[in-house]
Amino acid sequence: MKGVFLESPGVIKIKDIDDTDDIPEGFIKIRVKSVGICGSDVHYYLHGRIGDFVLEKPMILGHETAGITESNGNNIRKGDIVAIEPGLPCEKCKYCKTGRYNLCPDIKFFATPPVDGSLREYIIYPEEFVYRAGGLTTNEAGLSEPMSVGVYATGKAGIGPENNVLIVGSGSVGILTAFSAEAHGSNVTLCDINMDKIKYARKCGFAAFLNDEIHDKYDTVFECSGMATEFAQNKTGKGGDLFLIGMGNTSGLNPLYISSNEITVHGIFRYSNTFNDAIKIIKKYRNRLKPFLEKNIGIDNLDSYLKNKEYEKYLKTIVEL
Repeated sequence: MKGVFLESPGVIKIKDIDDTDDIPEGFIKIRVKSVGICGSDVHYYLHGRIGDFVLEKPMILGHETAGITESNGNNIRKGDIVAIEPGLPCEKCKYCKTGRYNLCPDIKFFATPPVDGSLREYIIYPEEFVYRAGGLTTNEAGLSEPMSVGVYATGKAGIGPENNVLIVGSGSVGILTAFSAEAHGSNVTLCDINMDKIKYARKCGFAAFLNDEIHDKYDTVFECSGMATEFAQNKTGKGGDLFLIGMGNTSGLNPLYISSNEITVHGIFRYSNTFNDAIKIIKKYRNRLKPFLEKNIGIDNLDSYLKNKEYEKYLKTIVEL
């Protein structure tokens, strides 16, 4: 079978790799059909590292994954459309035992060095982390991974119909978080400094504005850009909650402002126990999610696509295998 390897920053090669029909008990063989391109894939392509995770040998890219099963399991049958949760926790540490396995120090996460990702034709994977997504296409099912970030954050927020929510950053994660917040019944507003992203948020049916047009304060604010923490802090009302989803600059946070307004700041890292809820939300809003499905490419086009930074033109790009 073929796999898409990041050899070094800016260098992608498609290689033949071994395939097998040896499926351990508790595992499922999946024909990968759709893999979304994430900002982390782009970052590794450009820089070869994210923080302490450094590309030291060729690595298969991709972690937003859906496909069709080619074997039976206990609850999954051959031919099912499925989404794959890309992190495998140790299931032994205190975080795993308390359900917070996203914090597991030994988690093996697709396309995070040295773990290979999902841009390959087949995966054999533990059934426990494979989720049925019948009724969706594989391109839609692949959105369950980035949707899970929003599901996890809004779940921690405990929001409901009484909450006014601001989402700072109208990229893919910001908009998917907005869908999850709306599914909880909250009144949702998005903002950004990029008019193209605002237009995408509006195409998805949301009220979206330039940052300078936001004058109110909100009960709950989700910072999804990674670059606007001071702005997000200042738009959080007294006694409100600020959730930091975007990975980026936090130097703008003002402890005096936070303390005097009793703002609670929450860190968000990936997700846990979210995929089934994410799939339900995708099914509920599938017509409004169509802007996420506008751009599809094949694996042969991925190298030039990344080199030319074409991903900047679209809300989401999906590689079809």
